[in-house]
Order: sequence, then structure tokens, then C-alpha cells
Amino acid sequence: MDFQSCQQLIACKINTLGSERVSLEAALARVTASLHKAIVPQPEFRQSLRDGYVIGDYGQHVGETVFFPVSGMIPAGRIAPPSLEPEKASRIMTGGMVPKGGTRVLPQEDCVETSRGIEVPLAALKRRNTFIQEQGSEIAAGAEVVQAGTVLLPDHISTLAAVGCEDIEVYNRPRVGYLCTGSELVDTPQELHPGLKVSSNRYLLDGLIRQFGAVPAYLGTVHDSADKLAAIIDKLSYDRYDLVISTGGMGPGKYDLIEQAFINTGGDVLYNGLDLRPGKATLCGTLARTLFFGLPGPPTAVRALMNCIVGPALLQMQGIVKHYPITIQAHLTHDFAVKRPGVMQLKGGILSFNNGRCEVKEASKLMPPCCYLIIPADRASFEKGEPIAVQLTLAPFSSTVGEP
Repeated sequence: MDFQSCQQLIACKINTLGSERVSLEAALARVTASLHKAIVPQPEFRQSLRDGYVIGDYGQHVGETVFFPVSGMIPAGRIAPPSLEPEKASRIMTGGMVPKGGTRVLPQEDCVETSRGIEVPLAALKRRNTFIQEQGSEIAAGAEVVQAGTVLLPDHISTLAAVGCEDIEVYNRPRVGYLCTGSELVDTPQELHPGLKVSSNRYLLDGLIRQFGAVPAYLGTVHDSADKLAAIIDKLSYDRYDLVISTGGMGPGKYDLIEQAFINTGGDVLYNGLDLRPGKATLCGTLARTLFFGLPGPPTAVRALMNCIVGPALLQMQGIVKHYPITIQAHLTHDFAVKRPGVMQLKGGILSFNNGRCEVKEASKLMPPCCYLIIPADRASFEKGEPIAVQLTLAPFSSTVGEP
């Protein structure tokens, strides 16, 4: 199956999860399930933008300065006096509540303090800036603050708190079960001996699943046994997972048993191969209400397929409409050749900027990719400096996940 058809098929099989209400403290990186409006305006009252003096209306004056008698002080956090008489002044601090009748705040550096009050240059009284922020000038009560389908960043949460929200409605996190197959795999370095290796996919998937806003549940490492695989897959029918991922066991070899075990336990195969590398040996299907992905074993393949296929499915479950990675153009910093052309390929890349130009190079094994070079099936090589399409990796706290 080609890549675009794969995305469309998966999208048709996904339903948005239910929702719950959570406190603002627990809302970071959750996805809003409804529109949230301001309960109180911002600012909540007319407030001073400077330390200085708030004055009432004043009449015509002769000369270069104006005198205002001063009474009282209005610090931030204290209720202002009921009103301010014309041609009177009160001391006020930044954030202080401007009383009724206050027409402007005079910054303290514009005022000359005397024993009886303040003298102010007439020019200061004629400035357009009154240094008063009006009630609701930033956000009016009832204004739409956060749309549904928004990945909540610290800035969103701060704003929601300021406008009076105490808890918010968010989509449930998908519960993702995952298992790693291979008789050569162990879970920890303490279990190693010759012929065995640590299942690094266990740790990779745990992080990636969390990165896409889901809750991981490790189902264990399973040896290459049809009976053992069937037993654990059959158990998925009774456990409540929204999505399940397996790694390994997807090739044509004698011990690649995932697909048959999936079918034997009642799984419905959507596709069992992609016109894509990595991903040629990939399974997607449904087991009752659970979406199942059988991924190849190499961690580089798991990382790439999580970014472009499995991760977007998890985001879609959480109500994010634009859930696919963004694609941009970058210029290669080196010549690039494809070993096996003829099929679309994704290669991990590292982005940089040079004199305002976005550049990309192929990522080494020890460099986590920040993008994937998209290599069309009909291209075998690229030259240094040539533009190439790159697919960005999805960041855990990106407010706009997919293309605008």
C-alpha cells in the first residue's frame, strides 16, 4: 500500500476518545475537548501601568506647570477609593486600581513633589498615553480563549487561570500497550550474556508514546513462539487498549510470526506492507476496538514510523485535526546517494541554518533526528546544495502539530 492510502485508511478507523475535566495543574500537554471562554476579563479592572500619580479631570491652566493636591495612596492589590475628584491626585503604584474619575496616570519621573502636592509640566498632561489599562482591554469577559483541539502549553494554562478557569475539559489520553518480539531480547543489561541483547525498543517506545500524549503499558518481551505470541495477542481482546504496538517479527523469515498470530486470534488486517522504507514489512489491523501496528525491529524504523504513521493516529484519537508532521524544504549540506531506489524512503536528518538558509544533513546513528529526508521513489541521488523535502519530527509541546 502506498503511504498516502495508508494514512487515509488509518484515519477512517479512528474515533476520537471521550473527555474528562482536569485541574489546570494537570493540564500541561493535554488536548482541549471544548472551547474555553474567559469568565473574568483581563485586566479585571482599570489599572495603572506606571508608578506615579492618578489624576482627575483638569481645566484650563496658564503657565508651563499644573499643581495637583495629593491625598491617599493606591498600592497594587488594594481596592481603590470610590472616586477621585477633578483636579485632585492620589499616589498609585503599577498594577494599582484606578478609581472612578481617574483620567490618567502621571509617571513619577514627570512629577515634582512638594509639601502640598505635585507640580506637573503641562506637556505631560497632553500626551496621548494615559498609562491606564482599561478593564477587558486584553481579553473581554466571554471572549474565546482556547479553541477545542489545542495542545495546552504553559502559556495557555497561565491565560486560562488569569481569566478565571479552574478546571478544563480535555480528551482522554490513549492507552497504548506495546510488546517487543525476539528470542534474542532481554529487558535489562543485567540479563545479558553472549547471544542476547537489550530490547532498546522497549525504552524508545515508552518515550515516544508519552511524547504523543498517550499512556504506555509495557506488555513484555515475547520470544519467537507462535503459541506465546498468540497468547499475548489474544489477551488484548480482553484488555482495554486503544492502540497496540509490536516490534519485530514482521519479515519473511521462519521466526517472523506476528501476522499469522494476529490473524489466528481474530485480527482484521488492513495492510501487511507499505511502499515505503522503512516500513515495507509493516502490519496494521484492528482487533475488536483496538488498532494494532506491527512494526519492524530496527529502532530507526520504529522511530520513523512512529513519527509519520502511529504518532499521528494517537494525536487524532485526542481530537487534534492537524496531526501529520509538517513538511518543509531544506538544502543538503552534502552529496546524498540512495542505496536501493525504486521506493519512497525516509532518512533521519539534522536541520541547521546558515546565512538564513535552512540546511539539512543525514543524521548519524547517535544523533536523534529532528526531521526525515523524503526521498521519492524515482530519485537515486542528490547533490550538495540541492533542495529536498523534509518531514519535521513532532515535538511534544507543539501547539500547532500539523500543517497550517
